[in-house]
Amino acid sequence: MSTPRLPSPPPCMAFNSRIPNAYGYHPSLAPGIIFVILFAISASIHLYQSLRQTIYNRRLWWLCLFFIGAALECLGWIARTVTNPCPYSLALFKMQLSVLISAPAFTQAGLYVILWAYVQVLGRHTSLVPPKLYLVTILCLDVICLSLQAIGGGLAGAAFSKRTDTQPGTTTMVVGIVTQLVSTCVFGVLLNVVFFRGWAAIRAERRLVLLAAATMVSVACMIVRGVYRSIELLQGWRGELITDEKYVVALEGSMMFIAVAVFNIFSPGVLLDGTRACMAVVGSRVMEESETLESVPNGKNSEVP
Repeated sequence: MSTPRLPSPPPCMAFNSRIPNAYGYHPSLAPGIIFVILFAISASIHLYQSLRQTIYNRRLWWLCLFFIGAALECLGWIARTVTNPCPYSLALFKMQLSVLISAPAFTQAGLYVILWAYVQVLGRHTSLVPPKLYLVTILCLDVICLSLQAIGGGLAGAAFSKRTDTQPGTTTMVVGIVTQLVSTCVFGVLLNVVFFRGWAAIRAERRLVLLAAATMVSVACMIVRGVYRSIELLQGWRGELITDEKYVVALEGSMMFIAVAVFNIFSPGVLLDGTRACMAVVGSRVMEESETLESVPNGKNSEVP
């Protein structure tokens, strides 16, 4: 005789610790509201910055990637916030999961273009690979990772709803997230190589120094978030990380807010101010430094007229 299947609780029933839900806890209202407000402000600023700067320079259209990333983060936290009064809603759970897992892909794509812009400013010699090949390859990989995460999230959510095996969907999500984490780490290596080889030119232009620092902060936050999400899903749907809200607040929400908000303060469009303009300023200053050094005989100080 088969065990009768218990009916699912109403989506907006008051939370009862004896009745399990998809989260494994009751999502708090305060963190949700805070992150919704923060990401909404960041997305609004990114929208204004991207529209304003694209009007003056159409080549800066890619700034909208940061707006899309911040807007999706806001949408995901809206879904989490609404689950406070509706902690048993599987639809909201699946929505926040799929959105928050896929949203960083757009911010990461913006970071890729920043590195491409740096190579354009500093010169091809600073990059280990041709910039166009790197950009096309890594963006295609980003799309593949995004697709795997979306497909895996859909499969896992559907299986969770039907109370069947969620492993196929979870494995697909893990492959997408781990692949994205690896690509972020590879990107970090390429970024450091470009900054190292072009440091003489970067330090000659304060705007490039500020953007380099902002980019490194954003990449570091993305890597921390990627490691957290990878371990979280590898532990399973009832693991320690996924069933404790403080981890998603500290390692998902906080990390991604820093990653997108840092470019509200240090806007890539404003700091780059056009690739050709930056190249002219950097080139002239580096040339002046080299001429000054050449005028010093045997490394000793001499007067420069």
